[in-house]
Amino acid sequence: MLRSVAKVEDLRQEEIPVDATTLIYLGKADAFGEAVRAVRTFVASPAVWREAVDDAPERYIGDVRKIRAAEQEGAVKQVALGDRDRALASTIRANHRLGQGESEALALAHRRKYAIVDEGRATRVARALGLIPYSTLFLPVLAYDVGELDKAEAKALFRRLAVVAGARAEVVVAIEEYLEEKGK
Repeated sequence: MLRSVAKVEDLRQEEIPVDATTLIYLGKADAFGEAVRAVRTFVASPAVWREAVDDAPERYIGDVRKIRAAEQEGAVKQVALGDRDRALASTIRANHRLGQGESEALALAHRRKYAIVDEGRATRVARALGLIPYSTLFLPVLAYDVGELDKAEAKALFRRLAVVAGARAEVVVAIEEYLEEKGK
């Protein structure tokens, strides 16, 4: 059974740092409108923005447009790193062999406690740093838990995200079972 580690209401009040994969998945699934019902604002560091938007291959131009539109609507916020965050990101990257985007996301999360990261190593590093990592695939569950999405909406959003993320069958089954059980 899945369980939420944090108070879901806390996430609704926060600006949550994300990795580039989160922005890409949300863009591909055209899901920013629903995802902000779980998390108020997705925070993108310079490297995350560069990976998801500025350096995206031409074939992803539609997804990039969706990310830029989400920024215009306030769902995504680009932030600069201060000296402390930059130094922490550099340390995380060197000590844990993470990419620049994941390292910056975790450095920003250090103050906030939460991050949305989808790369396995980044998730393990986040936990080791005392942070609470969430997967993009878990956003429908969070929105459902706070009553922002009904069961059908949460399942539909989850399925769109699962397709673009190439989610493993056991993940799909676990999350769908959780949504089913929660509604009983």
